[in-house]
Amino acid sequence: MAISSSLTSAYSSSSALNSLVNQYMALERRPLTTLNTQKTSLNSSLSIHSDLKTKISDLLTLSRELGSTETTAIYNSRTSSSGDETKITASAGSGAAVGTYQIRVKQLATGASLQSTAALLTKPATISSSKVAPGSGTIDVTKSFANAGFGSTPTGTVTIGSWTSADLSTYTSVQTFMDAVNAAGVNANIYYNKTEDKFYLESKTATALTFSESVAGGGTGFFTQVKMRDTTTPYAYHGTTDATGVLSNVILNNANFDTALTSTTTGKFKINGVEISYDTSTDTMDAVISRINSSKANVNVFYDTSLDKVLIKSKGTGSTDTISLSDVSGNLMNVLKLDTASATSGVDAKFTINSTSASDEISKSTNTFTINGISYTLKNTNVTAYTDTTYTTITVKQDTSALQSKINDFLTKFNAVTQYIKDKTGLDAYTKARGVFAGNTTFTSLRSQLYKKLSEQVTGLTSGNPDYLSKIGIIFDKYLKASLSDTTKFNNAISSNSQAVQDLFNSTNGVGKKLETLIKPFVESTSTSRDSIIDETKTVISKRITDIETRTTRLEARLKLKENQYRQQLYKMQDMLTSAVLQGNQISSLFR
Repeated sequence: MAISSSLTSAYSSSSALNSLVNQYMALERRPLTTLNTQKTSLNSSLSIHSDLKTKISDLLTLSRELGSTETTAIYNSRTSSSGDETKITASAGSGAAVGTYQIRVKQLATGASLQSTAALLTKPATISSSKVAPGSGTIDVTKSFANAGFGSTPTGTVTIGSWTSADLSTYTSVQTFMDAVNAAGVNANIYYNKTEDKFYLESKTATALTFSESVAGGGTGFFTQVKMRDTTTPYAYHGTTDATGVLSNVILNNANFDTALTSTTTGKFKINGVEISYDTSTDTMDAVISRINSSKANVNVFYDTSLDKVLIKSKGTGSTDTISLSDVSGNLMNVLKLDTASATSGVDAKFTINSTSASDEISKSTNTFTINGISYTLKNTNVTAYTDTTYTTITVKQDTSALQSKINDFLTKFNAVTQYIKDKTGLDAYTKARGVFAGNTTFTSLRSQLYKKLSEQVTGLTSGNPDYLSKIGIIFDKYLKASLSDTTKFNNAISSNSQAVQDLFNSTNGVGKKLETLIKPFVESTSTSRDSIIDETKTVISKRITDIETRTTRLEARLKLKENQYRQQLYKMQDMLTSAVLQGNQISSLFR
């Protein structure tokens, strides 16, 4: 009898063979599936223990803060206010004495100062009486007189001293004309200040400055157009002394100082021991001043155009503050008339606190200082004598809002721990699986102890003071959630006896101390153990995971061998079946 063709095809195709192998291996892999399920469960347990440790650690941190008796504890947080912040501002540090302080400021601390002994430029000079360009424009000195932006184009010639210019129309630009004046050897310089929109004309000597203009055909002369002309002919310098001051934005070599620079290249000077370098061929007075101000000389320098003097003010304050300077090479300090100037020393701040007596006067070298934990900044005087009835009130109070916020944060962390333990103890609402902590008395007992420590009486307190948290407004709701629900009761307790509230948390048997003792072993190592309770549990779980991974690796190796065995056996069966089919077909052909 011939072997069924359907049976032959069933065992001869590769897909059929793979199907058989997969069916066999599915049965063989059941132990591996079990191990992987166990590993997943253990990894979940490891993560849950890590989460719990984080939550307990957060609670421990706040328990310690509320249980602290250090000077930086939250109970010593202070707020401060000033009755007039234009006079005095104040900031109370931790532990500053609570109270009201009347501050009478008679004198502010000032720094040393120094200025040029005389004007830097006393030679004859004049300046445009007002802006030159019409409207809000400026003169473009790189262009010709016709295109530079004048209200009317200057024409004709000018005479300065004994020198007379060419016709203005022949100069390619206003700057070319000014360069011709400055190079003419008539002891005069002319500049244009774009910022001011004014022209400057300065004598290089003490000789009187004379100038005039000549215009043909009814045109407008240069000095008329730049607003330097007066009623005299020639147009004499306006006055007997300098009318311009030194131009601070021109190269030092070109600035018309009274005293000539001895060096036309480089020089150095010192201010308060800090050495400053300059180059007279590239630096302006503005550039040198900026270099000083950005240095470590601890001074602010500026050029006062109205005084035509350089002023130096120390950034420091106090009666011992002073300014020293000297030329090292070159003579710039001499040119700026600072080398012989005497510094005016600074003065100390002078004030009283809660006193109208001069004998109680306090001196400080700066206007910012700290006394008894309160940092003051004096901004202005408020009395001329300490007997004046005026003063500025500084009020320092305990920062109850900061304490309330800290307690609320503490209760939030407390609820997070107890709720997490509860959630991981019961049955999962969807999978009906038991929680990781189900049956674990270590953590279920911790939850019970947490409730007990928060709700029980605090012993050892002063008689009559609050000895339960409920007496300052902290209660549990029906879901066992702790909260500061009665803020009125809390604020009343703080205002009437803040120390009593503090004792509830940081006394020997206070809530903060008790919770710290209870939960510390769960997240921190102790003298009797190398690891915390949770870390020891995590170590055990991790070892079980490692063991499963080792077993899984070995089992997977055996399964590969098993799968190969199945394939070899099926290959042999396939060969035997093929041979049987051939033999059957041969026998059948003999009987045809």
